[in-house]
Amino acid sequence: MKKLLLSFVVLTGALATAQVGINTEEPQAMLDISAKDSQKGDLRIQDVEMKEKTDWLLIWDEKDQKVKRTSLSDLKWDIIVDKEKINYIREKLPDKADKIINKIKKCSPENILFDKHFGDGKHDFVYCATTVSVGGYNRTWLNLNLGAAYADINSPHFNPTVNKTGEEAYRGDKNLYGSYYQWQRASDGHEFRDSELTNEKASTWTDARRSEGKFIGKGDNWVADGEKASGSDLELWQAGGINNPCPSGYHVPTIQEWEELLLNDAVRGNRMWPRNKLPNIAAAGYRLYYNGLLDDENSVGNYWSSSSVISNRMGRFIAFYNYNSSPTSSLRAFGYSVRCIKNN
Repeated sequence: MKKLLLSFVVLTGALATAQVGINTEEPQAMLDISAKDSQKGDLRIQDVEMKEKTDWLLIWDEKDQKVKRTSLSDLKWDIIVDKEKINYIREKLPDKADKIINKIKKCSPENILFDKHFGDGKHDFVYCATTVSVGGYNRTWLNLNLGAAYADINSPHFNPTVNKTGEEAYRGDKNLYGSYYQWQRASDGHEFRDSELTNEKASTWTDARRSEGKFIGKGDNWVADGEKASGSDLELWQAGGINNPCPSGYHVPTIQEWEELLLNDAVRGNRMWPRNKLPNIAAAGYRLYYNGLLDDENSVGNYWSSSSVISNRMGRFIAFYNYNSSPTSSLRAFGYSVRCIKNN
């Protein structure tokens, strides 16, 4: 009996110091599991307590044939973010790619949004969605105007997670301004602040080929006979609309959606500076329809809606001033800012 007890003691000591392997006679200084013959199986760890703040896990790397530790955020990045677009950044800007990608990673993977035409060399914009939640209001918006320099991977000012409110956003930061769209027009390059001016109107709302990339500056409307439009022809910027310039799953807000935001971001005197719910609302001014020049920069922020007024052939928009902000109407040939909202 004593010999048996002694054997158990020796065995226990050996187990305490030995390396253990499964189906291998030469275990390494690690948990070494090798499949035997044609065996297949999974690595399972039973009854492991999940810590509340666990932010990493082990994954199998097929390329390196190793189990690797990765953070949950990196795993979500690998699963969610479009690899083709990341590869495009690496190929187009190899010397700056790592810096650009690291800035993009500051946005939660599920909130990263690429421009509808990202990769065409002209619309290489990356946005970060932000949720405005106050009272009973809860909607998700882009954090930047379409075409903002902060969203442009080619800009030295690229910073897609910038978050400015109040007077800091309202005045003096042109990197927030972005593009100037003619009402309900697609992203064809006309919206860029330095696009060429033309007097040749588009033949239809969806066909501006002869004037593609140019700001159409003749008359109240940029479309020939656009005054006769009605019905679905005036819904081309709404969810599912063919001219909708927003990233997938987003649209240009209706005037009602703008009003709902204003109602839930009310401040004394309805002034713009103290607003802090939707970031980066800037006084980008607007582009004049008759000569293509910019006006009222640093004074007013005009943001198109996707709604129209058929009776007087106008588009609806929100005007942000220092002293107030309110819905109003304008000729459809003006160039105003665009901010996108997520589809319901």
